[in-house]
Amino acid sequence: MRRILVIRQCAFGDYMAARPFLVELRRLFPEAHITLATVTTYRYAVPEDLGDEVFVQETRGSLAEQWRSLRALEPVDILFDLADTSRSRVLTLMAPAAIKLGFPYRGVFNRLLYDVGLRRSNYHYEAEVLLDFLKVMGHKPRYPLDFAMPVHRQAESPRVIAYFPFASKAEKSLSLDSWCQLIDRAAREFPDYHHVLLEGHKAEESGDFLAEVAARQANVEVQPRMSLEALGPWMAGVSALVCGDTGVRNLALATHTPTLGIFFQTLPYRYWPRYEDLHEAVFLRSGEVPGSTDILQGLEELLTRVYPERGAPRQSVSDASS
Repeated sequence: MRRILVIRQCAFGDYMAARPFLVELRRLFPEAHITLATVTTYRYAVPEDLGDEVFVQETRGSLAEQWRSLRALEPVDILFDLADTSRSRVLTLMAPAAIKLGFPYRGVFNRLLYDVGLRRSNYHYEAEVLLDFLKVMGHKPRYPLDFAMPVHRQAESPRVIAYFPFASKAEKSLSLDSWCQLIDRAAREFPDYHHVLLEGHKAEESGDFLAEVAARQANVEVQPRMSLEALGPWMAGVSALVCGDTGVRNLALATHTPTLGIFFQTLPYRYWPRYEDLHEAVFLRSGEVPGSTDILQGLEELLTRVYPERGAPRQSVSDASS
């Protein structure tokens, strides 16, 4: 295998989930030239450090320009379609490859596009599902998964709990009022921890809404937005991250930082690694939004399990205020 094409047209969090696949792909074919294919919309966080070349499929120009873009790829020995979008299927069809692998949601594409088609499961962590393509070839992935990212060190981490209250869609996260109430209560009930709200890279992902809580609670602050290069090491240095279904949580998973995920719009299992006992998911079987009591109980259980040497992390409100 001298030339390999990996199609992954997705957002920040999904790129994070693809990193172990790329690490293990390099282990399996150390001499191969690996091209990562994306589209103009999703250039942010492309794992360029794990490939040799990035191919950007033209999706905004004229039909002629888009056609030329599709025909620009050189022949490859093997193609992995890790996206299963209409654009990735067109690229898979047009790209000259000796072997094509994908996991289409519709079985008909197994016969039309792929030599090997695998079923995608929504009940296993996405990063592990992607490794099935390499297991087909007899490869033995290493565990815990290697994301080629800074790694959290439990013994050295300061008592900092990070919160990321934003998501790609507002309905996938708690309301800002709910986040204020949650962090305010967490600051009182977990007084030995510093509680830091992380701003997002978008202008509207500001922490200004927490100003009143930060002024009232000495152990609450807002971390201004930072670059992706700085975010990885910073995330690896906190004790835990509390957030919803977001790309930032996927980054925390990639650094093996303990996480408490809050789920109600999406199934938790696809974003919940079970190969290491560092992650917990808060969700209700009814599909309702978890309340502060559910979330803080989950946080207490997570911190107790991951950092038993620190003792009980939570105090009652009366004890915390005394």
